[in-house]
Amino acid sequence: MSSRVSVGMVMGCTAPMGLERASSRLYRLMGVDSLFLPDHYLGFVPRSLWGPELTPAAAHVPSPHAYLDPFVMLGAMAADGGRARLGTGVTEPFRRHPATLAQAFVTLDHLTKGRAILGVGSGERENTEPYGMPFVNRVSRLEEALTIVRLLWESGGEPVDFDGKIWKLRDALFTTPLYQGKPPPVWVAAHGPRMLALTGRFGDGWFPTQKLTPQQYAAGLAQIHSAATEAGRSMDHFEPAIQVLVALGPNREAAIEGLLKVPLSASMALLLPGALWARHGLDHPMGPRFEGFSDFVPESVTPEQIEASRRAVTPELIADGIFAGNVDDVVSEIGEVVGAGARHVAIWNIGPLATGLGVASIAQLAMLVRRLKKLRIAEKPLVAGRFAAEPSALPAETEPVAA
Repeated sequence: MSSRVSVGMVMGCTAPMGLERASSRLYRLMGVDSLFLPDHYLGFVPRSLWGPELTPAAAHVPSPHAYLDPFVMLGAMAADGGRARLGTGVTEPFRRHPATLAQAFVTLDHLTKGRAILGVGSGERENTEPYGMPFVNRVSRLEEALTIVRLLWESGGEPVDFDGKIWKLRDALFTTPLYQGKPPPVWVAAHGPRMLALTGRFGDGWFPTQKLTPQQYAAGLAQIHSAATEAGRSMDHFEPAIQVLVALGPNREAAIEGLLKVPLSASMALLLPGALWARHGLDHPMGPRFEGFSDFVPESVTPEQIEASRRAVTPELIADGIFAGNVDDVVSEIGEVVGAGARHVAIWNIGPLATGLGVASIAQLAMLVRRLKKLRIAEKPLVAGRFAAEPSALPAETEPVAA
């Protein structure tokens, strides 16, 4: 495994198609090690907050909900060649049957010659409830899905039976050959205790999608290692990663202030968990138990909640959700998470929401990629046990069950 940090990019996977293809080529030219696509029906922005007068990004993307199918897009990106690894950031087992996930990513692994990554999590409410899928049994559903995916990949073509609460398999065959006899890696987007335990039991990588302090990252990684040990799994090739929301600017204060000047910042703040708002002495407009982006349905947000967020949001709150500033600022802050054990950093560049796309911002992003790729992986990561009692801004998983 490389002694330096791997750096990836999270793409938008939205119309127009030309912008996505151009972004893919641009990021490859920057030398990224991976490209990830989100799997969404809806975006995280109420339609009332999208328009050229509200965010410069609207000049390039017709709608915050104009998502393309990531599985089809990943196949097209694989055909373009290159050395970057390709994966989902992330998909889930509400809209995709576990057998579909198993088949699709083995196929992608063949197309990419072993560079596929199945990034998977427990889903978001916005992609399920509006489409008639109750957002319940989230973690249990993911646990069954990961069990089935592993059973199919390890079956050697023999019939598979599985008797779960959600899925039941009888003489299910999986005879698609694995690329070079190995399954693609599974990265789990985990934050709470149950999800971290699943990552240790089933995952080949950890892919948290919310900002974590170095102490929180080290503590989460320790929980994953503990679960892996209990399951008898080796962690020698495990890849701790993190998705980072980045806004670049002349300095940290200016980058954050730029975002706050855009009405869209009210929606961005709503995506942060109620627990994080509470740490800043603020009341989340959607309640203290609101989990953040996983609990968000944009068309259900009221104008009153948007206005309450706009009035309450502070630079300090936004700073706790993103990595902001000039290249030095961002590299320094991400470097602390690398010191806590992260080996792979996937950038989600949200700066254009405030600044639009320009040559200067692209050059700054390319410099960030180059600088991050020079970070060395910590030989002795931050000791998690010292920080196990630190309160997390992320709530434990709640799992309502079907009536």
